[in-house]
Amino acid sequence: MVVTSSGQDSSSYDEPYFAVHHTTSGGPGKNYYGLHATMDVYGHKLRPCQESSTGIWLNHNGDDVVSSLNAISVGWHICPNHYGDSHPHFYTDWTRDGSNETGCINMDCPGFVRADGAVIAPRDVIHPSSAVLGGHKQNITLSVLKDKRSGDWWVYYGSNTIPTGVGYFPRSLFSYLAEKANYVAFGAYVINEKTLPAPPMGSGAFPNGGHSHAASFTNLQFIDQDGNSSPITGDLPKLVTDEKCHSVTPIDHAGCFYGGPGGCVK
Repeated sequence: MVVTSSGQDSSSYDEPYFAVHHTTSGGPGKNYYGLHATMDVYGHKLRPCQESSTGIWLNHNGDDVVSSLNAISVGWHICPNHYGDSHPHFYTDWTRDGSNETGCINMDCPGFVRADGAVIAPRDVIHPSSAVLGGHKQNITLSVLKDKRSGDWWVYYGSNTIPTGVGYFPRSLFSYLAEKANYVAFGAYVINEKTLPAPPMGSGAFPNGGHSHAASFTNLQFIDQDGNSSPITGDLPKLVTDEKCHSVTPIDHAGCFYGGPGGCVK
């Protein structure tokens, strides 16, 4: 995974706090061509220099040197420094060299191509969002899949509806991802300036809050080379930075819960 502090000086930021599920990486048999997920969307009042992000990642780890990492990420995040507000925004992100010299968030550089008539563009506010700690949940459904004919990575988006194509990452952007991904992940991370506590993740409730409180992923699916999808029914390894702040539950029936109130200081 590649995490950027959305254009800010990364030296002033702590390492991210993660709560994600991921596949094991590397090896000739690790071939992934797409990922599909439905996720709740929340709003939090964050301070400048705090960010809370939920999404899916499709990577190719290249030759296991960071500078060869190819990565795509799409989802929603709250990032006051980048947008000047605390609303949840739809985002896209990419790199072909571990964010050393290539890639950017949204369309801040040439890369992601928005489709004509797309229902949303990267950086747009997602409205409405879910009520924090109970109430009706608003969700978005995202798919990222490799088009078999063109080789481009298409992004599909739906807000409480069936997703439609909103744009693509051209195959020509990438080296290793031009052929396939060998690692996928879904979940969330938060990041903050070193002087600030970690912000909330998801709804701000720990996963043991259940359906009425905790943020969730549902309808998790792998997508194969021919565009066929299959539910993710088995559990996957997880990466949780600090269980005292955020967590994620095992995968059950192609879904899981995640999140937490934050507040940790490294």
